[in-house]
Amino acid sequence: FIGIGSTAPGIIAGGIAALRGEGDDNSAQDDRVCRHEAGHFLCGYLAGLPVKGYSIADNGYPCVEFHPSPEGDSISGRGFNEEEIAALSVVAMSGSVAEAMALGKARGGENDLLELDNLFRKSNDFLGAAKQQDLTRWGALVAYNLINGNKEKYECLVQAFKDKKSVAECVAIIESR
Repeated sequence: FIGIGSTAPGIIAGGIAALRGEGDDNSAQDDRVCRHEAGHFLCGYLAGLPVKGYSIADNGYPCVEFHPSPEGDSISGRGFNEEEIAALSVVAMSGSVAEAMALGKARGGENDLLELDNLFRKSNDFLGAAKQQDLTRWGALVAYNLINGNKEKYECLVQAFKDKKSVAECVAIIESR
């Protein structure tokens, strides 16, 4: 039991949450995931990042993928300028912010924060701990303002994710409202 917990703590945490009644049922889990990912999609698109694709599949990790620039550059092995780091900070925080706005708390987002930390390390300019914390807070605030200012688009996007609409259909929802 301890061996499992040390290599896969999520298994034990999930079991404890289920015993406490804190686990989501499937429809609540799907809603939470769709809200989280729709937050990423909306904020990323509004921040000018072209959407490459998204996944809400049960058999994989839910995610929204972006081309980091309008030219479709690959992010591997290259640094990011200040403007790109700012946009990516908003996108990283937007999933958790969307969840918290709709459900009162966010359960997802740990991986988003880890990815944001990796992006900070790829910044062309040194970002100390205080600057990283400021960018994270700023990203959360901007994400909140974007989602709050585009509530109708966001709710339609959540439904589109539940219906597994294509990227083009999701972009059309944002563009048409």
